[in-house]
Amino acid sequence: ATLWENFGPGTEVTVLPLEQTVLTESGGGLHKTGKTLNLKCQTSGFQFKTSKLGCYFWDPGHAPLWLASLDSSSTDATEDRITASRKDTGSWIFLKIEGLGLRDSGQYHCARGVVNGDDTDKLVFGSGIDVTVEPGPRAPLSPSVFLVRGQNAVACLIRNFYPKELHVSLDSPVPLLSAQALTLVPMANGTYSAVQIGRVGENDTVTCSVKHLGKEIHVSYKPDHTGSDPGIAPEQDLIGGPEQGNKLLLSVMGLRLLFVKTVAINVLFTTTALIF
Repeated sequence: ATLWENFGPGTEVTVLPLEQTVLTESGGGLHKTGKTLNLKCQTSGFQFKTSKLGCYFWDPGHAPLWLASLDSSSTDATEDRITASRKDTGSWIFLKIEGLGLRDSGQYHCARGVVNGDDTDKLVFGSGIDVTVEPGPRAPLSPSVFLVRGQNAVACLIRNFYPKELHVSLDSPVPLLSAQALTLVPMANGTYSAVQIGRVGENDTVTCSVKHLGKEIHVSYKPDHTGSDPGIAPEQDLIGGPEQGNKLLLSVMGLRLLFVKTVAINVLFTTTALIF
């Protein structure tokens, strides 16, 4: 009994389980321009109240972009239209973005800041949620269609149409050597543009057929055997007036020069970003 008299009163120790950070985002999907996006992130596996938290935007092919930070006493955001908040009860993170634009399409992640033993911070990200922003309702608009040809490569360009549902095909008397899937791109003016790329024989005639809102448009190109450079076959009636038509022609001419330099279909597919 005398041995215990040498001990102090002691202190209480609580042993917590090993932290396993879980961050689960929700609220993504398809959203219209001008609307408000509300995302939620359910967290677990760590001490939420004392953690530094954040929200990030990731557009594949680019570095993650910081949107907002939250600690126990304050929040900070990159833009006035972005609001982040937290709810300690239930361990929730909330992200609100007003006035959605096409640039807001991408993946959204919530994150937790963790301090390592060497006093450096690291971020633990959730798996993320996909958000796609598309143009809102507007009056129907028929497309302008252009066909660009370079040796054995061909591209059908479909510009400024709404709604987005349409059918595009590349046809030739001889079966196509190959064809890539239709690429559809929303435009800042509230319309859509698209491109269909394929490969045909150098001496084959090719036709691009577009069906939109019950209307069919057919644009054909027949190779010039005089040895001239690749050509462009535009639709007869340009939608949107001479000025818009001239701008479109300049864009197509830019792609035409690229066609002269290469016939690699993957390179052609990449250059469509320069047009849209």
